[in-house]
Amino acid sequence: MLNGLYIGQKGQYYAIFTPQGIQIGLLFLGQDGQYAKDVAALGPITKALAKRWGVNPKD
Repeated sequence: MLNGLYIGQKGQYYAIFTPQGIQIGLLFLGQDGQYAKDVAALGPITKALAKRWGVNPKD
């Protein structure tokens, strides 16, 4: 969970879901195996999506 949103991963694809299970994003971050960099990139993305969807990160 990042910023109150759930992340599903399959390889380099990341699906982003609200706490209610609504998928609000699907990202492909390259086939470079840089998972730590992917998590760093997902931080600001999920923060913006959480704000847009009214998700409180503390929930």
